[in-house]
Amino acid sequence: MQWKIIYVTVGTTRFDELIDAVASARVLDVLQRRGCQKLVIQYGHGRPVKNLKNILHVYGITIEQYDFKLEMPRTDILTADLIIGHAGAGTCMDILNHGRAGIIVINDRLMDNHQTELAQQLSDEGYLYYSNIEGLAKTMELANLSKLKPYGKSNNMKSFVKYLNEMVEA
Repeated sequence: MQWKIIYVTVGTTRFDELIDAVASARVLDVLQRRGCQKLVIQYGHGRPVKNLKNILHVYGITIEQYDFKLEMPRTDILTADLIIGHAGAGTCMDILNHGRAGIIVINDRLMDNHQTELAQQLSDEGYLYYSNIEGLAKTMELANLSKLKPYGKSNNMKSFVKYLNEMVEA
């Protein structure tokens, strides 16, 4: 399966390292090999990608980007072949509830970071892939989206909420 359209989101946070990683030569090489034609980047309170013309010229990838949208970016989520997002609970739930394939990226700079536990749990259960910034390109190279399990909202929502509550209380 080609990853023609990829949606990258940081949610309501600032996670410039993720945006920089996605626009790096290493990740763009992987995206080009995977058939990416368009990146839609929601950069939140951070900074946008600046070298758009160069990326289009060298990699053949168009970039559309914005900070926030007033309405939920449902179209961006539903048209994406892959979503790459920060490993916050809201982003994880958006990916799962919309039945999309995803790679979630841990922000190691956060204090009392529970993202690692959440990301690892969702990966262990086969719903999403996860990575840190340094391993993003490798995770993308190895990812087989057809092996991800669909997320059953009705059965899994209670266990997900229970897991989140236990994680926050720990």
